Amino acid sequence: MLTKKFVLIAVLLSFLVPPMSMLRAQDAGALLDLLVRKKLITDQEAEEVRAELTKQISETSGGKWKLSAPITEIELYGDIRLRYQYNGGQTDDNSPLARPGNGVAGRDDWQERERERYRLRLGLRGTLADDWFFGIRFETNASSRSTNVTFGDEASGGPFAKNSDTVNVGQAYLGYKGFKDITLTGGKMPNPLVSTLMVWDPDINPEGLAEQWKHTYNFEFGGGSTAAAAEGYSKEGGKGFVAPAPSEPFKLKLDLFVNFAQFIYDDSNPENPLGPRATTTSQVGRVRGSQLIPNTDAFLLAWQVGAKLTFPKNIFVQIAPTVYNYTGNGDTFNIHYQGGDPTKTNAVSLAQNQTGINSLLVFDLPWEIGWKIGELPMHAFGDFAVNLEGDDRAAAAGHPGFGDQRYAYQAGLGVGQLKQKHDWQIDVWYQHAEQYSLDPNLIDDDIFDGRLNMHGVAAKAGYALSDAVIFSVTWAYGWRYDDNLGTGGTPIAIGINPLDQYQFFVADLNIKF
Repeated sequence: MLTKKFVLIAVLLSFLVPPMSMLRAQDAGALLDLLVRKKLITDQEAEEVRAELTKQISETSGGKWKLSAPITEIELYGDIRLRYQYNGGQTDDNSPLARPGNGVAGRDDWQERERERYRLRLGLRGTLADDWFFGIRFETNASSRSTNVTFGDEASGGPFAKNSDTVNVGQAYLGYKGFKDITLTGGKMPNPLVSTLMVWDPDINPEGLAEQWKHTYNFEFGGGSTAAAAEGYSKEGGKGFVAPAPSEPFKLKLDLFVNFAQFIYDDSNPENPLGPRATTTSQVGRVRGSQLIPNTDAFLLAWQVGAKLTFPKNIFVQIAPTVYNYTGNGDTFNIHYQGGDPTKTNAVSLAQNQTGINSLLVFDLPWEIGWKIGELPMHAFGDFAVNLEGDDRAAAAGHPGFGDQRYAYQAGLGVGQLKQKHDWQIDVWYQHAEQYSLDPNLIDDDIFDGRLNMHGVAAKAGYALSDAVIFSVTWAYGWRYDDNLGTGGTPIAIGINPLDQYQFFVADLNIKF
């Protein structure tokens, strides 16, 4: 019996591997209870082992953490990134000019910025008893589309001041997985949708509700049959027959998924103000006269149904058709989108509305195909989107003849992967986004400075210096697509509209933990 006791202790202590020792101990406690019920050990022996576990936990670094009883698993994670960034943009050669002066755009004029930056993200995610889970992440920069902080950008406080070195809540969500194949999430969450840089900036963590369903189907075709036995010889030299091994079946895996989301895009506050509703006497670019200020919240609704089909040898095809529609008005994005005008001076063009979400009903189709050449992973990827209300959006912007500027698409090719030390990956793609095709507030703010009516090429290359450290460079060059229109979207780095040409380059050193 004593030998059995020490064997049990050795087995149970194997659970105590930092940094999750306290969680392994909970598993060990459940195992002890099971052994007692099966009468393999006595209650006294179980208590002696529990005491030994408690002692071992207190001596580990993980044991210094105290977790509430409902927490069954917890993970601390994050990353730190150092970045060099270049942005450059050029005005066109025929737009009207304002009076010359410092900071006033001329024709064929370049604006350039070089910055050294850093990013910090620190998160905690875990699971709770009864199929609940949660996540919290803190990150630098208050912008929805950036977590970067620029070194030396403070205007006051002396050198090395901390005015811009603030930390914000980037994610705060909870969820439930108690229903088979279903995940329910609420809060400020990681994007639950399959998407690309063309439609969603990867830094955005949308706020609201999400419902996800995913189920995997496995299929096998053929296999199990054997060819006729072949004549052969035994080790003893006798003549006989050798049966070949059964043939392998052809295997397919089909992942079907559904992602629905109800994002709170803009809160109108208050919804019912005291006294009569206020009015606005001028809505730039559209309204002349008196109009009630909207008092309903704006929501972005997403409806995605997709599939991933995986063949033998890791060949796969994935598509995720999605529809986005907007309801309500909010109090920030209710003015109709214009997007700039090449017949105006740069300052006047920039002052036009660049953020309105009127007349957006977008169908989006991200896709990806993966395969291997030998041991080298490769993939083709892309996206296609169309705003089904492009005519109305163009008319509201004052360009009724340009409703056909409603399409966006992306196509690229990648080779390699970044999973462990010495891995490398290169992706190259073309991207095209017309003036009335997408929501200018969501698109990636690096490629083409978060602008529409742009097209061009981009490339990204990365190398894993270790399992946790990746060095990468990204370059993009874009041009205005339709010279009769501006380049809509809030300028992120370059204060030019229309942006006739644009160049972007970053070199990143990223450490994940």
